[in-house]
Amino acid sequence: MIAFPANIKSILTPRLVMVVGLLMLSTLATSACAVQESNTYPVETFSEMHYAQSHRMQEPPRLAPPADSVVFVSTGDASQVLNVPDRRERTYNPEVAGDLYRINCSVCHGVTGLGDGKATRHITSGSSFYATTQGTTYATPPNLVESAATRMTERDAIVGFVTNGAIVMPSFGKLLPEEDIRDIVNYIFDDTSGLSH
Repeated sequence: MIAFPANIKSILTPRLVMVVGLLMLSTLATSACAVQESNTYPVETFSEMHYAQSHRMQEPPRLAPPADSVVFVSTGDASQVLNVPDRRERTYNPEVAGDLYRINCSVCHGVTGLGDGKATRHITSGSSFYATTQGTTYATPPNLVESAATRMTERDAIVGFVTNGAIVMPSFGKLLPEEDIRDIVNYIFDDTSGLSH
């Protein structure tokens, strides 16, 4: 074993402690500045801490508006500008209306509107949700041709019925725009190329 004189040992011990301490401190300082979070980029603590809405140095420069641009000015008063029509209709096309009916209605009411759609046996089943919660089975979906001819002859009444839904019928006002609903109702009443022919 090497024997050091007492005076060298007393000089090296404080210096060694100081050097090791400085190395540890510098390692800690450099590793703390480059902490990688769980995301892709390291967090830049300094720039994040000093960001404020009034100091937009981190945002890209904004483009100037075109030279010939003008401020938007509304024409007319609120009663003219915000006037929403009571009814939204379009020109009736039996092919479009027929497709809308087949996609949205025929599964319950049947392709010919007689209330014999493919879902009828599930709707009228004793184990359906309606039957288990109400204690009785639901009647078959209505015959739309018969209803349009005798019971519900007002088109606006049927539009409201389709829009708001009924017991097991969904509210189509949340699914279709008003003009689609009106096309379906017109298709039900159409006696040349619709359901009522």
